[in-house]
Amino acid sequence: MEPVEYRVITVRQGTVRPSGSWLYVWVDTVDGAVAYVGATGFDPELRAHLHLMSDNPDHGRVRASVPHYRERDFDVLAFSLPDNVKRPDVKAALVEQLAAHSRTAKESAEADKFSDVTGPIIEALENYRNQLQQPSR
Repeated sequence: MEPVEYRVITVRQGTVRPSGSWLYVWVDTVDGAVAYVGATGFDPELRAHLHLMSDNPDHGRVRASVPHYRERDFDVLAFSLPDNVKRPDVKAALVEQLAAHSRTAKESAEADKFSDVTGPIIEALENYRNQLQQPSR
């Protein structure tokens, strides 16, 4: 018999404690455009759900900020982050690199500081966006 897999979700004094570190990118499946970039300590599926369902704009950021989100289709690419980096810093660096890439501008020192983390994310994102362009999808 195979061992049973389980996860421990830690709840302390009425609050769920984050158990991971994730960066995620919302990609429009029609044109490959990046609609939103986020970071979370919670499960990325939970955050995607909250982005769409919460009336609170701090939780439902996609709902609050992405035009016509209900009529569009998205794939959310989630990337696990190493423990030694701060999510907000890496998110800011990724957003800056994506904006710079679209403008073909030089990366800043801040973005370059996290290129070992953001570089593989950008490469995976570009590969995924290229897959969206394939006629078989």
